[in-house]
This record gives sequence, C-alpha cells and structure tokens, in this order.
Amino acid sequence: MRILILQFVPDVRGRPVPRFEPKLATLLTLLKDRDHDLSLLGLARFDVAAVKAALARALPQLVYTDVSSVCVTAARRTVQHIQEHEFLPIVVGGEHATLDPADALSLPGVHAAAIGEPDASLVTYFERMKDPAISQVVQGVWLRDEQGLARPELPSLVEDLDSLPFAERELFGYAEYVAGTGEIEIAVGRGCPQKCAYCVNPTIAKMYAERGTWVRRRSPENVIEEIELLRERYPDVRIIRFLDHTFALDPDWLEEFLTLYGSRCGLPFRCHLRANAVTEPIVQELARAGCKLADIEVISGSNFIRNEIFTMNLDEEQIRSTFALLRAAEIKTRAIVYLGAPYDGEVSLEDTRALLRRINPDTLSARPYYPWPGTGATETCRENGWQHSRGEDQYHQDKCGIDMPACRPAAVAAFLKRVRKEFPTTLADPWWRRWSQASRNSLGQFFQKRR
Repeated sequence: MRILILQFVPDVRGRPVPRFEPKLATLLTLLKDRDHDLSLLGLARFDVAAVKAALARALPQLVYTDVSSVCVTAARRTVQHIQEHEFLPIVVGGEHATLDPADALSLPGVHAAAIGEPDASLVTYFERMKDPAISQVVQGVWLRDEQGLARPELPSLVEDLDSLPFAERELFGYAEYVAGTGEIEIAVGRGCPQKCAYCVNPTIAKMYAERGTWVRRRSPENVIEEIELLRERYPDVRIIRFLDHTFALDPDWLEEFLTLYGSRCGLPFRCHLRANAVTEPIVQELARAGCKLADIEVISGSNFIRNEIFTMNLDEEQIRSTFALLRAAEIKTRAIVYLGAPYDGEVSLEDTRALLRRINPDTLSARPYYPWPGTGATETCRENGWQHSRGEDQYHQDKCGIDMPACRPAAVAAFLKRVRKEFPTTLADPWWRRWSQASRNSLGQFFQKRR
C-alpha cells in the first residue's frame, strides 16, 4: 500500500521538519518491513503547495497524519484540503489522537484514530485495510463508519523493546541532519516514572494501567548495536544525543550501559538529568563515559510551583547540588525554566531569576509556559479560567499560553526578554568547537538551507 505520512510538529530552533521522533520512526520501519511504500512530509503549518507536491509524488492510497497537540489547526486545514480534492482515506495518530481521540476523529475526512503506542495497532490496521473482507476493528484504533463509532480497548504495551526494529531515519532526511549537526539522536526507552504535571506522560500511563510495564528500557547491547550501525551509515557523527528524560533514572542499567558505551563507542554525548535523582557517583560515571552536556528541568524558582502545581518532587537543594556536581565534573549544563506558569507572579518570577544566578548554568532555555493538552497543570488552568482562545497561536509565537490577573502575558514576555539577555542561551565556548572544520562548515550550510 502506498502511504503518505504527514507529520505535524511545531517549529523548534535548530531542528528540521520533518523531525525524527522515535515512536513514529519505529512504526515506519515496521511498515516498510511489510512492503508498504512510504513517503513523509513534515509540516509546522498549513502549506497547500507542499501538500499538493507530496500527493503528486507519492500518489498515495492512504494518508496517515501524526499530529502534535499544538498543531491541530494546521492538521485540520490540511486534511480538509485532502478530503475536498483527493477523497483519500485518512488515519490520524500521535499525541493528539491519544489525548483526545474524539476530536481527532472530528477532523475532516478522518475515519480512524490510533491511540497510544502505534507499534501493534497501526501495523495490524494497515494490513487489514488491504483486504476489505477482513474486519478492521483493531485494538487501539477508534473507527468511525456508517455503523457508528468503534472504540476498542488499548493493546498491551510492547515490553521487550529489543524485539522492535531500529528506527527509520532516511525518510526524515537524516543524512543531511547528521552532516549539518554531527549529531545522532538515540532513544533508550519508553515511559517515565515521574509524575510532573506539565507533562503528558502521567495521563498516558494511566491509560495503560494493567496493560504491561510502563517504564521500559532497551538492553545496553541493543542500544550500542544501533549506535554502531548509525556510525557506519553516517560518517559525520561527532556526538550522541540521548533523548530520554529518564536516561539516568535506573542506576544499574546506567552503569552497565556506560561501561559498554565507553569500550565500544566513546564519542562525547549529551543527555537529560533529573535533579531529584542525581548523585555524585552517577555524575562521575557520566563524566568518565564522555558526557559533555546535561539538560536539567529547573522549571521554576518557586518551590510551590515546582512541587504543588507541577508535582516535580524537587527542592532547591537538589537543584543546586546537581549543578555543583556537574560543574565539578566539567559537564556543561543547560537549565530549562518556564515563565508565566500557573500561579506565577512578580515575586515567583524573581525567585526564578535568583535561583538561576545561584546555579549559574552554562546555557539557559527559558520558555513561556504553555498549558499542554492532557496535563494536570492544564486542568488547573482550566479550573481557574486562565486559558484563552488564542491557544496554539501563542505557542508558535513563543508567547505565554495562559492569562492570569497577577501575571499577564505582556509581563511574562518582558520578563522573558530580560532573562534571555542576562543568561546565555547558547554556549559561549561550546565543546563541539573541537570538531573538524569540515563539520563546522557543513553545520552552517545546513542551517542556511533551513532558512
């Protein structure tokens, strides 16, 4: 079957569209292994010319749309155009379909919505579509037809991640990405044990209650095998970026993995760390294995916002200790904060600035808070009447997504501007400057193309 995949993701500075996403990429490998003919178009907004060109090239029999929760408007306009001009069957999946399947099915022309992890459900569904005589009711796929709405339960989680094939990359234009950045992205697991209220993971975890182990990791050997394969395929690799926020949360797995990584790879890498789970032995292990940059969610200088609103279970001492340990180990740090979060105000914003001064990160990612659909904090915003109709537009314009009497969006924007001036948003002396001149030249050419 010829399938056109439309990936709707927001623009992120320095990241191309389409953007490599591990679960979608694994699904694409599974579909290719079953001889489906795939093409991929990434969209951050409605682009009728790009859609027409993709349809003309692919001549698809089916369109699959993977939709981020902040790209629903773009997806709606796009599938409406396809419905009106091409009359193709449309299936929707990804984050939006998982969090709000009824709304996903309301998109024009959509007759099926895949919920949760797509490995089993969508592969089975697309196989059954080849034969109209076979029932198309599949676990995890809501279906709308002339008989009404079928809402089958979710399938069990895939617990053995090593049983899944390595993620597809070429459809994402990955050779160009690696040539431009020197980086390959690796996911080592799925699920997260933390229950942060700004994240969708707790919501999805509840959906999978009693359907298998939620937090799963690939074996260290399996991860290393993929890295070795990718280094052969992409000779420009200079750094590994581990995408998982849970990368260092299992000390036993981490020790085994880093030992293997050091002996068989040895490239510098960056990863996420959770400040409520960082110890000196873990930091020392990371440093010895080649960790050069760690991303840490600080989120707010207000203990109330971090722990009562965002349920992070994270105190200031843990934050300060984490940054001190990383600095002593010569690992660069990138602090992530939200400004304009629920119950933020003049005092708590200044608390955030003061905390940043104390921890002195090497680089800062300061973001206006946006109430991500399906999160506990978004429900808090809804109950207080702080959400407004500008919705997705605010996210794409880098503006605060809620409007509170004590902290208006204009005040957040002004504070954000000051913070970004006060703290570096890029590394002043990035460790990757030691890469070859050729790699640096290709990086500049890559981003010039993207402009």
